[in-house]
Amino acid sequence: MKLVIEDSKTAAKFETLFSNLVTLTEFVKICISDNGLHIQGMDQSKICLFDIVLTCEWFTIFETDEDDPSVFTVPSKIFYKVLSTYKPDQCLEIEINNNDKININFLRGSNTCDKCFVMPMVDVDIEFMNMSSTKESDDEIVITSKKLAELVGQLEIFDDVLTVSLSENQVLLKSSGDDGSMIAKLSLDDNQLLEYAIVEDLELEMSFGLRYVKKMMSFSKLSDNVKIDISSDRPMIISYCLGNESELKLALAPRIE
Repeated sequence: MKLVIEDSKTAAKFETLFSNLVTLTEFVKICISDNGLHIQGMDQSKICLFDIVLTCEWFTIFETDEDDPSVFTVPSKIFYKVLSTYKPDQCLEIEINNNDKININFLRGSNTCDKCFVMPMVDVDIEFMNMSSTKESDDEIVITSKKLAELVGQLEIFDDVLTVSLSENQVLLKSSGDDGSMIAKLSLDDNQLLEYAIVEDLELEMSFGLRYVKKMMSFSKLSDNVKIDISSDRPMIISYCLGNESELKLALAPRIE
């Protein structure tokens, strides 16, 4: 497999993905196909799952060979440390041959020297989870990533639990503790929500760990808007569009009292 990213904005997104995955998991599993890359992993507590699809069109060059490993695993921390040495004037290249090694090259920079890294794959058994569902969610919210990230940071002042209350008229984001409480009221009427849909007459309240929600919002630079799907019988799904039919999804299990 050989993939090349020449566009500096796309390369920055690739780096941002892995810089934030470090806070969620120690190892990242990557599946190679003719359609692109499928990247997945879960935190150690098995509360938060991430699922990334990068189509072949997302890359400047995406080439596969029948001898390529179909699946490989990398240590997220070391992989990110290598990616963090990339400079915007360089071309990012990653090559994988059938020798359990990953070659990462940053080349042709106008003001930066070429850098070539070799790192081993790791033998860790990570099961791929199926995040596709034919059932529509009870509630779908679209909001600007910047606004939601800001609210999550403010809600964390008072507690480590986020309570989401949903009705046809509005969305309430709440946190409450010994030092006080906060309620953020969002609706379509005051342009706080870009899109909002909920099952008719449904009223739903669920709670989530704010520490994990904050980690999910650390990807907010990847996309201007974020979509949230909430259902009474499933984890909350936060989705970021990465362009070229590529997407990052994060699933968070609700708190059980």
